[in-house]
Amino acid sequence: MKARLTGLNRSGLFLMGWALLLGVVSGRAELVLVAVPLLLQLVLGSRRRASPEYTLAHAVSSGRLFEGDRLTVTVTLDARSALEQIELVEPLPPSVELVSGRNQAVFRLGANETATWRYELRCRGRTQVSLGVLHVRVWDPAGLRLLETHHLHLSPLRVYPRVEPLRQALHPLRTQTTVGNYVAPTLGEGIEPGEIRPFAPGDQVRHVNWRASLRLGKLYVTRQHQERNADVMLMLDTSSQVGVFPGTSLDLCVRAAASLAWAYLSRKDRVGLMKYGGLLHWVKPGSGRAQFERLLDALLEAEVVFTYVAKDLALVPPRVLSPRSLVIALSPLLDPRFIKAATDLASRGFDVVIVSVSPVDIVRACQHASVLVDAACRLWELERQGQLADLRRQGLRVLEWHPDEPLDLALAQLGRHRRLPGLVA
Repeated sequence: MKARLTGLNRSGLFLMGWALLLGVVSGRAELVLVAVPLLLQLVLGSRRRASPEYTLAHAVSSGRLFEGDRLTVTVTLDARSALEQIELVEPLPPSVELVSGRNQAVFRLGANETATWRYELRCRGRTQVSLGVLHVRVWDPAGLRLLETHHLHLSPLRVYPRVEPLRQALHPLRTQTTVGNYVAPTLGEGIEPGEIRPFAPGDQVRHVNWRASLRLGKLYVTRQHQERNADVMLMLDTSSQVGVFPGTSLDLCVRAAASLAWAYLSRKDRVGLMKYGGLLHWVKPGSGRAQFERLLDALLEAEVVFTYVAKDLALVPPRVLSPRSLVIALSPLLDPRFIKAATDLASRGFDVVIVSVSPVDIVRACQHASVLVDAACRLWELERQGQLADLRRQGLRVLEWHPDEPLDLALAQLGRHRRLPGLVA
């Protein structure tokens, strides 16, 4: 523990000095006699005493949460020796906020007494921090000496991006060969009826269309469309961002990626992730809950890393980015390198859909309303609409997403314009 004198010592020295000075100047001995007890008190109070003995325990209700969730922090103080006054403070990171209680407490405990201190926090945005850094101050009985120290009872806290349920998701134009929930144009085993043709050797009896057979006088069979799944690659733009935490453009794209991942994994699709920015990092496609947790861990670590180097998508292994994948690019379209990467994927034959969150709305929400800000945002919006129109002329499917609108509304823009609305290739 680090010991230091409190402000009470300075006050005592100040009073003692004035008493001695006035006693000498005025020749009054009683003023000098007043200063003597103060001097004795300062000398006795400044003596080194035995260090206080206590134990601290720090616990959180959960170490894995989603944005907006709450957690309870419990601190238990067990005094082995008498504590005249002890103060506990836990600094909080900016990604969490205090909901109830206080992150500072003062106790007075006797020997072998125990005190419990609780408060509730809310997770403002995705983060990966550690709670449990406790700063402790212990005063002696006279209040003249202060002992300071800190205790580390680290409790890792991982706050994942919020997942919003999606009523609809983009249908891929091409599917894989494994069984899934999409109706493919190829015929085989399935549920959706396809063509009706005459019976041929090798056809199963259960495929016979008895209504057509009785009407036409010979056997006919009904063929079904096969049901296949798809590979979905979420391409996250980590090259730039605008806004203030927890509402930056990157935070919004990360939440959209988590929601899309959950929607496609619920349909038994294989979902992967590629972070394109300062670092080129990918998670190969997979399915199941374990894959969803891998994607959440990768999204939790997504951050903007500045670099002048443009990453080459040719370095991505074919098993990560298969030719029949549906690539959903999530970006505010601020960095031309990301736009070029998405355009290159489309030119190579990939099914690319760009979901662009509006950076104009994000910046407008962060600024104070004024005529100058309004004019600048309007000019920026005109430039952005021209950029989106140019991308659409190049054959790219671009969806504009406003932050104040649900993601479902942005995805619905393309639902009726996709080729083969009932079937996927």
